[in-house]
Amino acid sequence: MFKGVCFGISAAALLGVSAYGSELNSTASIIDSKAELGAFQTRGVLRSGQSADIAAGMAGRLLKAGYKPGQKFSSGALLAKFDCTRQEAELAALTQAHKTLKAKYTNQAELFELGAAGELDVTIARSEMQQAGAERDALKARLKDCEIYAPYAGFVTQRHVSAYETPQAGQPLYTIERSDTLEISIIAPSKWMRWIKTGKSFDFSVDETGEVFKAKIIRLGSAVDPVSQTIELTAKPTGRTQALSGMSGLANFGVNP
Repeated sequence: MFKGVCFGISAAALLGVSAYGSELNSTASIIDSKAELGAFQTRGVLRSGQSADIAAGMAGRLLKAGYKPGQKFSSGALLAKFDCTRQEAELAALTQAHKTLKAKYTNQAELFELGAAGELDVTIARSEMQQAGAERDALKARLKDCEIYAPYAGFVTQRHVSAYETPQAGQPLYTIERSDTLEISIIAPSKWMRWIKTGKSFDFSVDETGEVFKAKIIRLGSAVDPVSQTIELTAKPTGRTQALSGMSGLANFGVNP
């Protein structure tokens, strides 16, 4: 029902929004009656427009995983670092082997030009050099998984491991959310489609803090729920807000929207 923006939303974020779905739908009849009386109000849930599970790209011992839940980070920040001493030593050995085989190939090519070596000798030397180079490059690529950097500025919502643990490849390390992508998921009566449009402004009052801020509709749902006769609306704050993902509140469109 819910889709992420840009890179997608994690399963945890989707479950968080879905948990409010029954609550919002159960108030549909109340909302509708209020609308008939002139109070165009409905419930909404704040969620991140982009979140991700950051997973280990390799199996190994963690040296750093210092970010804690709620802690912010900048784009490109080092989130985690693995102990890759052994892999670095292997890379040094492969690099040296490639240099040696390159020298051997160069020598065989020169001897071939002088008629002192056969074409097969040159072909074998070249193949050995290329194989060593490919193994070196493959290990270089794997070494990129030794350090994990933040793909964007944001904050940690969950940390799944700690330093000196040994996670397996693909195991989640962090769940993160992107800063400045807060959205509001709203369930509204489908008859509101007579007047609700993209860009429509409204006031949103946060239950947890009492903060009220301006927001506007950025997307309309693609389908109406046939049972509850409601539609999902997605909105975005138009100014700065201290509200956090997971908070809920009341969207007020006024008396004559």
